[in-house]
Amino acid sequence: MNKTAEDYNDLGLQELTQGHFEEALSLFEKAIQTDGSYAHPYCNIGNILAATGHEDDAVRWFTRAIELNPQLELAYYGLGNSYFNIGNYESARVSFEKAKEKGMAHHDLDFMIAMSYMQGEQLEKAIVSFEACLAVQPDDAEAYFNKGMSYARLGRIEEAKQDFLKTIELAPEHDDALYNLGVAYAFLDNAEESKLQFEKALAVNPNHILAQNALDELNKQ
Repeated sequence: MNKTAEDYNDLGLQELTQGHFEEALSLFEKAIQTDGSYAHPYCNIGNILAATGHEDDAVRWFTRAIELNPQLELAYYGLGNSYFNIGNYESARVSFEKAKEKGMAHHDLDFMIAMSYMQGEQLEKAIVSFEACLAVQPDDAEAYFNKGMSYARLGRIEEAKQDFLKTIELAPEHDDALYNLGVAYAFLDNAEESKLQFEKALAVNPNHILAQNALDELNKQ
């Protein structure tokens, strides 16, 4: 029996889940040869290209998938990730929001929207989006950490400190949260607590250069 484009796409997905990129790519290409208007294999080729570091090429394949099927939420999500990885944060945010609009339900979307705002230096909007993420997933340590970093960049140190403390409550060995908590205490003129947090960061990660440098500076005082 002749295989349909959907058949080839499904076989390609099976290969992809086993990490067989070349075999999967060949099957997705056969799907497109069978029916060039079927959007899913374009999206899946985009995923392979993104996974192998070819983000610019991935953008083109995700875009083509969306042209063929404007309701394909996974293509918007993949496009958002590729834009994010190449530093086009505004386009990333728009793509993630499109995926959400099309029905994709995953708290990671709110997180990536927030990260896109944060990397684009729209820090107030980032904080609002991190809070939306935490409303769905209240134990997301990375959301607390990055919300804290957003507050820190705004100079709102007390709020940053509270988020770093929450991060450490959820992830006690989060070395960057420990380090940044130490920085927050330094800004709040609490040298003793600052030193303690730098020491904790180094206990978790002895190669944390920023924590070591900060501790060295404190010890000189």
